[in-house]
Amino acid sequence: MKLDEKTRNKVLKTFKEIGKIRRTARKCNVSRNTVRKIIRKPETTISSVSYSPRPSKLDPYKAKIDYLVKDKDLSAIRILEEIKPLGYQGAYSILKDFIRTIRPSKSRGASAPIEHSPGHEAQMDWSPHRVIVGGKEMIVHTGSIVLCYSRWLYINFFLDETIESVIGLHEETFMKLGYVPETITYDNMTTVGRHIGPGKEPWLNPTFKAFASNYDFEIIILPPGAKDRHGAVERPFHYIENNCLKGREFNDLEHLKSHGQYWLDNIANVRIHGTLRERPVDRLKREIPFLKPLPTKKYETYKEVIRTVHRDFCIVNSTNRYSVHPDLVGKHAKVRLYHDYLEIWIDNKLAARHVYNGGKYQRDVLPEHEAAYRGSSFQSELLKKAFLRLGEPAKSYFEGLKRERGKAAGYHLSRILKMADRHGSDVVSGAIAHAQRYGVYSADAVIRVINGKAIKKKGQNVVEDVPENIRQWLRSCAVDKQKLSSYDEMINKIDKDEE
Repeated sequence: MKLDEKTRNKVLKTFKEIGKIRRTARKCNVSRNTVRKIIRKPETTISSVSYSPRPSKLDPYKAKIDYLVKDKDLSAIRILEEIKPLGYQGAYSILKDFIRTIRPSKSRGASAPIEHSPGHEAQMDWSPHRVIVGGKEMIVHTGSIVLCYSRWLYINFFLDETIESVIGLHEETFMKLGYVPETITYDNMTTVGRHIGPGKEPWLNPTFKAFASNYDFEIIILPPGAKDRHGAVERPFHYIENNCLKGREFNDLEHLKSHGQYWLDNIANVRIHGTLRERPVDRLKREIPFLKPLPTKKYETYKEVIRTVHRDFCIVNSTNRYSVHPDLVGKHAKVRLYHDYLEIWIDNKLAARHVYNGGKYQRDVLPEHEAAYRGSSFQSELLKKAFLRLGEPAKSYFEGLKRERGKAAGYHLSRILKMADRHGSDVVSGAIAHAQRYGVYSADAVIRVINGKAIKKKGQNVVEDVPENIRQWLRSCAVDKQKLSSYDEMINKIDKDEE
């Protein structure tokens, strides 16, 4: 069917207004191919006798829109915000279609592929990905490092993008590769470095700078907007999303990490690369002679946290407790968390080093700290003197505790003295006398008596009727209090006997 000039002019006019072939075809009741043929003919012009165009809701605002597009370079949504207060009542879609016909096209211009010499450069970046882990959707941070010449790729998954994770990713990459590139490029990130102004050298994170110095690679921070310069590491994130992660579920984070390593070794690095038309592992063989060897000494990084030494002469980290010398109780400590162990620094001196405890709510006490606590004459003397002031029964009970409980006697003394603070020394003295009648020497036995319960001896209960008013009965069991000087004489005599 041959189109008349009026129809051709209508198609041209409509397409100029809305800028879309499909909508032009629908509005003019012609096929999309017909629209394409008309707009592609350079000699096609709108006849001077063309039909009168339908008025558009945009007509009163086109001059304003033209100014906002060409002079202010505003987006379509911003232009809508500007013309609505002026009375525009049309839809956002026709505004957007019209803007597309008048906005100058932004040509990216021609750019030649960047050639990378072997061993010279690697690129590092992060990308968040949504994955199903343990039946729940979560966001993991995918860290990636790519060797630019071979396109050899390394990735791993983290819960954050902290300096510890950044360094961990590099260490894993270097260990797997066995070598180090000459330079590594980065976008602006505080964990590595940032541009701070025109004409100024980029600021580098001191911790990461020390790490790079140890491995002898140069840090290059790319200026803002240099996306094409970082394509080797950014483009594979789409591949990781759709090939490594999409449609998969993982039991836990370790399952996800192990899958990532399998994917690297069996898919990503052995495929035919779309641009290079070679396998990355094959190009890596040619690149290895140009890479740097690993340093002889591994760089150890740590995270520092502040902790307080508690009464049990321990600091707390991740529910577990780690000891220092008992004399340091109450001090503030700087705890350096390394990969396999932690160090406790107090007053700029190393107080203790512990290997991490793999469990939870555990207490790790080094032998020298335990010995210092056990051998503390001051602590032992305080406990002994306080206990003997409970009365005459305390003397023989003290000897029994030392005999039966050995080095743990101090623990039992402390618990019994706490009962004296709570219930009174006369009640505890009576309970001690009662427990001693049956030859049971422990804090648990004294506490059971105070609570009116039967004493346990060698797994069997010692049954005896106790009065209903147990506290009053225990007070009657206690001996009369003596002068303090008599207790001092008693303590001195015990000290001489022990010598």
